[in-house]
Parts: sequence; structure tokens; C-alpha cells
Amino acid sequence: MVFSLLLTLKCVAQGGWHSLDDANAPMHERLQNKDYKVALLRDGEWQDVKVYGALTSDYQHHFKNHRDFVGVMRNVMGFVMFTDEFRKPVKVRVTRQGAPFSAVEIRPLSYRIKPRRVDANTVEFTLRAPEQKVSVEFDGDRASNIFIIPDLPCERPADDNLLYFGKGEHDVGELWLKSGQRLFIDEGAVVYGQLRAEGQEDIKISGRGIFCGSKADHGERTRNVLVNFEYCKDIEISGVMFRDSPSWTLRFLDCRNVHIDNVKQIGWMINSDGVDLCNTKNAVMENCFFRNYDDNLSLKVFKWCDTRETCNIVARNNVLWADCAHNLLVGPEAVDSRIHNVKFQNNIILESREVQDPWTGAVAVMISDEGTFENILVENTEVEDIRGGKVLSLDFGKYNSRGLAARNIVIRNLRYRGTQAPKSVIKGLDEEHTIENVTLRNVRFNGVRVTEKNLGDHFDTNQFVKGLKVGR
Repeated sequence: MVFSLLLTLKCVAQGGWHSLDDANAPMHERLQNKDYKVALLRDGEWQDVKVYGALTSDYQHHFKNHRDFVGVMRNVMGFVMFTDEFRKPVKVRVTRQGAPFSAVEIRPLSYRIKPRRVDANTVEFTLRAPEQKVSVEFDGDRASNIFIIPDLPCERPADDNLLYFGKGEHDVGELWLKSGQRLFIDEGAVVYGQLRAEGQEDIKISGRGIFCGSKADHGERTRNVLVNFEYCKDIEISGVMFRDSPSWTLRFLDCRNVHIDNVKQIGWMINSDGVDLCNTKNAVMENCFFRNYDDNLSLKVFKWCDTRETCNIVARNNVLWADCAHNLLVGPEAVDSRIHNVKFQNNIILESREVQDPWTGAVAVMISDEGTFENILVENTEVEDIRGGKVLSLDFGKYNSRGLAARNIVIRNLRYRGTQAPKSVIKGLDEEHTIENVTLRNVRFNGVRVTEKNLGDHFDTNQFVKGLKVGR
């Protein structure tokens, strides 16, 4: 049965929430986007490329849609995925249907991509490298924007233990992966299902296609993680788009040696975390492009595992967007354990909107659950004009119980440019629960470097922070 996609037009002519009538339609049939047309200039001719749809949150209605488990209170954004050798820059044309636009931004702003207006509804711009994955936003609309996601071509692996999905739609249900397997989702493929592995090793997931959770149960008490690895080691995931997870997107529980590279995600559900590293050692997440409703990277420790630490974690060269929550989060679930040796380097944050304490912070350490958090580096971080949340939060927050301590945290070369973020936070709890040895080096808010003299203009602190150093 075919159901029509009904949209209630609000705020902008082409976007808006789903009508309640859409709740009758299967989730995957609602992932259509007719708001945009996109073309690439190839061999002197403009060639249309497919525009996919993805449900997203609208933070202006945060408290109404927070417990929305069927998607009727959500927006539809667009995204385009294409490959090119990038022997020369690629020209892109984006047309927004409906009313003419007044202004357009292409973010990250640090890429300095300047659009050229072609007509009342169309812009053109140039991408110079496959790393330039961008958000195109008309008239400040971040709810129903469009992502342009380029990549280099990716060849199908020559492997006898290969699970291959080519162009078209595929439904795999719950797919269990075994040691030594290679899962390849090719360009133009959309695979519906959920992935699982337990006690396995040497697994690789790659490609340029989409793995989608929209056919899985999204009920409040029945939904499951989209991709779940437990007690595994030597796991690599690269290149694939993960869309519409019913819960956490990529979870690693008591795993070793995890590499997540050039992965894309768009998620709209409460708890649609991007990557959850739980009781996990030796993990790298790099070159990723995420938009999720909830945390994009969250480090946790659960009490039922033999391993009582998460450590040796690197997140670098990622572009991250959290509609409600954090982008880079240490804690709070760290039950009677340690999270240590963590490096967040060269990341760009496009959005972070949570306003309810103690859950704020585009970058955050939430000291909770009798945990200890130490040796954490946040380096070379760009935070754009986030619309609500704090830039940085190092604070005690009760999840199950209060944390023990945090120590040896370095924030270096962090830059925020915007108008809406409130003061950041560095606070201990009491004399027995402190934050020790925090260093702020070249932290700048709208071009102003934080110093000992102006620290109070940018940070809320208290007497339970020991050994705070501020400098160049």
C-alpha cells in the first residue's frame, strides 16, 4: 500500500513537521525529500543526483518531540551522496523548491565555501576535496537543511568471505556478522536492518551506500541498537551512511581495537547516539560527519562487564551536529570505574542545543556514578554558532550517583564564534569531589582569548576546582 507524504508547512515554505496522518505510513516510506534538487557539473553538463530524505529533530519544539517515537513531530532534511576522483574541483548546484530564499550559508564556515546565487531558488558552489562534506542552509533553517556528502570511489573488496549489497534496496532483518567477514554496501545501495556481532574478531564494514534502521521497531520499550558489537576485537567501519537508528547507532561493549573512519550518520530519535564506546579500549573515530538528536560520541563504563574502564580513545577530524545533547562526551555512565587517556583533536562542531543542566556542553565531561575521569585532551576544536547549549562543561552530574573526581584535563586551541552560547562551566562538587589540574590554553570566544582576568566572563567556576591554569 502506498501512502502519501503529507507535510504541514511551518516556518518555511519547503520544510516543516509531518502531519499526524503520517503515523499510519511505514517509516521508510516517509524518508522522501522533494524539497531540493541537486546537480553536479560533469563534462560540461549539469547532471542530477538523487536526493535522499532523513527525519531530524526540530529543537524549537524540543519538549514536545522529545518522546516522539513514531516521527510525526519531526522534520525531513535532505542529503546527497556522490563519488568523484577529485582530480579537479567539483561544482554543485542546489535548488530549493518553494518560496525564494533571502540568504544561504554553507557550513562548516571554516571551509570558506562561497555560494553564487543563480536565481531566486538556486545556488552554485565548489567543493575542492572529498573531505568537504557540508550543510547547505537557506534562511537560517537548520531543521530541514540539506547535506552534500562527497567521497572518493570505493572498490568492492576481493574477498571470499564477502557480504555484498549492490545498487537498490535490500532488507536483511537482523544480520549477525562472524569473524573474518567483510560487509560491503555499494554506492546506490540502501540496506534495511540491524547488525550484530558477539565474541567475534576481524570484521570490516565498508562502502558508499546507506544502512538504514527505519524498518526496525522504534517503540519506546521495544527499540534496539542499530549496530551492536559485544566482546569483539579488531573492528573496522568506514564510508557507510547510517540513517534512522531506533536507538544508539554504533555501540561497542567490551571491545578492543575499533576503527571508525569516514562514517556518516543522520538520526532523529531520543538516544540516537552516534558512537557509544562502553568498557572499550583502543578506539579511533576519525573523518566522520554526524547529525544526531543525541550525543555523537559518548564514552561509558557499565558494571556488568569484566573490563571496568574505557581508555585509549581518539576522536579526530570529525564534523559533528547534535540537535539535543553533546557532541563529545565523557561519562556520565561510568559505574565505579575509570575513563582515561582520551584525545579529542581537530573536530568541528556545527550544533549543540541542550539547555538543561547538567546535560549541557558541546564538549563535556560529566563526572558521575562513582567514576574517575582523567588524562583528557581537547585540542584544535572549532565550535560554530550553536543555538542553545554551552561550549564546554566539566561538571558533576548525578546519573545513578555522583562521581568521584576528574583530573588532568587540557583544553587547547578551542575557538567559538557565535552569539547564543551561555557561559561554559568548570565546577567541582565539594572538598572531597574536585576537578584537579585543568589547563586552558588559547581558548577563544569570538576572538577574545580567555585569560585569568576575564575568566569569569566566559566560565562559571567554583572553589572546588584545584590547579586551574589559564594561558596562551
